[in-house]
Amino acid sequence: MKRVFTIIILFFSLVLSAQKYAEVLPPENIKTVQVFNPQTNDQTPVIRLSGEYLILSFDDLNSGFQEYNYKIEHYNADWTPSGIFQSEFLDGYSSDYIRDYKNSFNTYQTYTHYRLMIPNQNMRLKLPGNYVIKVYTRDENNPVFTRRFALYDERKVTVGMQTERGIGTGDLNQRLNVVVSSSQVNLTETPDGATLFIMKNGNWEDNLTIEKPSFIRNSQLTYRDQNYLFEGNSEYLWFDTKNIDVAAMSTERIFRQDSLYHTILRPDFQKWNMSYFDESDVNGAFYVRNVQLANQSLSNSEADYTWVHFALDEFDDAGGTKELYVVGAFNNWQLTPQHRLSLSEQNYWEVAVLLKQGYYNYQYAVYDRNTNTVSYSAINGSFWQTENIYQGLFYYRPWGVRYDVLMGYGEVNTRG
Repeated sequence: MKRVFTIIILFFSLVLSAQKYAEVLPPENIKTVQVFNPQTNDQTPVIRLSGEYLILSFDDLNSGFQEYNYKIEHYNADWTPSGIFQSEFLDGYSSDYIRDYKNSFNTYQTYTHYRLMIPNQNMRLKLPGNYVIKVYTRDENNPVFTRRFALYDERKVTVGMQTERGIGTGDLNQRLNVVVSSSQVNLTETPDGATLFIMKNGNWEDNLTIEKPSFIRNSQLTYRDQNYLFEGNSEYLWFDTKNIDVAAMSTERIFRQDSLYHTILRPDFQKWNMSYFDESDVNGAFYVRNVQLANQSLSNSEADYTWVHFALDEFDDAGGTKELYVVGAFNNWQLTPQHRLSLSEQNYWEVAVLLKQGYYNYQYAVYDRNTNTVSYSAINGSFWQTENIYQGLFYYRPWGVRYDVLMGYGEVNTRG
């Protein structure tokens, strides 16, 4: 009987460990969640194992202090839990509470700003690989929200990346070629141990996973195939709310109602059938800023919130089978109900989103219910000339190791 019980427990443990990561989205009171990389000054969620760190920050719009705890977990290349012991990947505490917080000052919208450094003096990560941080109040199995990030070991493997135009491929018009090389690791020791993951502009959702290289040598794996393609999309749209007393170039008007600011953006229009237009962007990122502050580090607690009103002048929802969303790093490119546009009486597709002061990139995403696919180019088109940054993460599971190791990381800008 004990043996049967043990087998049942083992079976359910294997089932749970095979479940892929699914992001837990923050509730309405949690805003401006960032996993910020001070080394690159952007939202790239990947850092070196030694000498670099990330900053997790967020605001709670509910007034007063709330004790937020966090827990860090280790994952494989396919974002299933690795199941290894905490002592194998971490020194210190895998769970703790967030000590750094500050109440908002001189803002109409009150909030408390929370900040956590990863790693920190109470916790050091030992293994290169994928990680998930859970933020929770009481029950770690019921997190308030989750975010993923990765650490790589830059000493053993080099990931060289190149982009080129994808000719005759329609919207999939940017091709990636990757060479993974090492003078220290035999990359063919376990033939099925390698996984190459490529994402665009730090967006985990816009990715390509490659499990078989095109060419193999002992010290080098080459990934060169006509099908390693991405949509170039268009340059990101943008708006500027660093100053909410004066309308910026992208803003139609600003007013205050019910003790909160409202920023009405100029209506966007579809550009998929137009020529490529080159405009500088920050590849989907956003930066919290308040132009009235001499020290911008104070923006974390002294930048206000404003309702940002997005509008698109035309969209065919195909009889309700297509849904329109506004996305960017500000919502982690998630297609959530509060970011879905609906048709107004003025015949515009509109949505209002409460966002902190700053500079933002955004784009429109179309979800097709019939095909269960998301397109970032249906509204503004896809052009091979578009400037993008691609990130390549190379995972390898050496012989006898029970988890995937992030052995190398590379980046390439399409502008060279």
